[in-house]
Amino acid sequence: MSENRDLARALLAAARRRANKFTRERTRGKPERTRESGESGEYEGPQLLNESLEELIAERGWREKIKDSDLFLRWNELVGAEIAGHVQPLSFAQGVLTLGAESTAWATQIRLIDPQIREALKAGGFTVSDLIVKGPHSPSWRKGGWSVKGGRGPRDTYG
Repeated sequence: MSENRDLARALLAAARRRANKFTRERTRGKPERTRESGESGEYEGPQLLNESLEELIAERGWREKIKDSDLFLRWNELVGAEIAGHVQPLSFAQGVLTLGAESTAWATQIRLIDPQIREALKAGGFTVSDLIVKGPHSPSWRKGGWSVKGGRGPRDTYG
């Protein structure tokens, strides 16, 4: 029993020495100073965050995605509070706007006023080539992992 304790203490001491050695080596020298280099190789100093973000957006090609995401932020303003309260944009990519309606009645209404919605979005700076309106999902009557293909579905469900 005492041999096990001695072994455990020796292993713990070795682990502490390794941990201390690692932290001392890591913090021993001065931290290396990083510099922003311009064309001249000179340090240009701090830059405005807005300018840095604009550069990053341009480099990565995110400008179009950011413009498209603005539709989600301005949805209430673009279509009005009443429509925005019942219909939300789900996705907007390559001119295809997908909307989710809270009821089938609202989905039908949006399909009927499709031209007016496109005009409102066009006035806001968004070009919509296709408008897809999805209603709420219907309930699934499948229970468990087994089902019959081509089955007749639920019987006397609604009395």
